[in-house]
Amino acid sequence: MLRRVSGNRFVHFGGSGRGSGWAGLIEVTTDEEGSLGDALTTRRPVRLAHGGKELVFGPYYAHAAAFVPVTTDVVVVFGGEDEALIAATDDALRSAATLAADAVESVTPAKQLADELEELDAVRAAVAVPVGTVEETMRALALVAAEALSCEVGAVYLADGDRIEVVDRGWELREPPERVAAALKSVLSEARFPYCVQDASVLPLPAPLDRERGIRSYYLLELTGLSKGVLLVAHTDAAPRGFTILCRRLALRLAGVASVGLGAALTREWCAAEAARLHAEFGKLDA
Repeated sequence: MLRRVSGNRFVHFGGSGRGSGWAGLIEVTTDEEGSLGDALTTRRPVRLAHGGKELVFGPYYAHAAAFVPVTTDVVVVFGGEDEALIAATDDALRSAATLAADAVESVTPAKQLADELEELDAVRAAVAVPVGTVEETMRALALVAAEALSCEVGAVYLADGDRIEVVDRGWELREPPERVAAALKSVLSEARFPYCVQDASVLPLPAPLDRERGIRSYYLLELTGLSKGVLLVAHTDAAPRGFTILCRRLALRLAGVASVGLGAALTREWCAAEAARLHAEFGKLDA
């Protein structure tokens, strides 16, 4: 359920299924989504039939969808996995949309608190990552970020030593780690953060990862301080979807926590190397 909040900007304020779970976490404008604008202009349902599972709007992916205007300020979006939705008549879609609009209320306080608790739990998981070697810490934090954001791919690149760690949760990148590092190094040099892409077919990952197939949406975040680098998380063909407002807010927090944790790991690494160097130098003096 989309409701106009100002001008051409709409927010998702309720629904069923994933439409309930993501309530309050998505914004869309008629400039960004042509089907929404067409439905409001024509005052008729606008159908989408992709064949495969493709982007509908925001983070939503589906095989088929329909934008159904209820009023000039309320639009109901139906999504499905088969052709039944496309075969429905305009009258049937309007009736269903009207019933849905009457049944859905605004985002409840309980839903808002649940979203905040999800954010807190993810940050706790990142803070709880033990500081081991730099590589171990990179991998652990990449996995925490991927899990928290329900992504199948996570990667951390550090400018210090040109290091890369990639984790997969049901989807393995075809490109080798050194190519992933090269792509994220170029991202770091361009300094365009945070950078969220809901449809990777329109804006692919930076070269040489632009050849990677199966990435549906991705988010690039900056790691700062001693741990200057990039955090990448991505959704894939394994579970096509995009990033909600909560996802983007949570990712920013995780990038901040990761920067601190990786900074600690880098400092420990430096201390160990410096202690070994000084020990060797004192050994030369004794000799």
